[in-house]
Amino acid sequence: MCSLRWPGLRQAWAVLAATGCLILAACGGGGSPSAKSASPKPTVSASAEPVSGPAAVAAITANWKTVFNGKAPLPRRLALVQNGSQVAAFVEAQAKTSFGAAAAGSTATVTSVIVTSPSQATVHWNLLLLGTPLLKNQVGTAVYLNGTWKVAIASFCGLAYLEYPKGSPQLPAACRS
Repeated sequence: MCSLRWPGLRQAWAVLAATGCLILAACGGGGSPSAKSASPKPTVSASAEPVSGPAAVAAITANWKTVFNGKAPLPRRLALVQNGSQVAAFVEAQAKTSFGAAAAGSTATVTSVIVTSPSQATVHWNLLLLGTPLLKNQVGTAVYLNGTWKVAIASFCGLAYLEYPKGSPQLPAACRS
């Protein structure tokens, strides 16, 4: 029997869990990786999440954890990813693989959030599978869109690149360039 302590297997499980949880989450995405550098304009709505301070950090943390929670409903997870509809087909296809079933036990811990502007934040986080850290000390981006902090498409694509090389036809179009 293989152990998760073997580096190659550990990397495979990390990719599986990351991709699977995104897939099961239909973690949304879309746009283009260049959206990382573009500053989305904050949009205020009646129930908008805060754009600064401890309340913004709490909202970003909660949303990030939801996206990577393998047991959270798929529509909810997709709603918390930038342009989620553009990566939904990729996520759904991945969910049909053996990796998809394993990702149901995925969770994330957020170690810090730095709000860098009213429309963007840097998130330091870890991905776990059944409580075991698979990807440690990850750095991602949250973007503020339509009153909600979302996982940026660049962060989604960064995880997808662990499984497929940039430009791979297996990636969603938003991650190929």
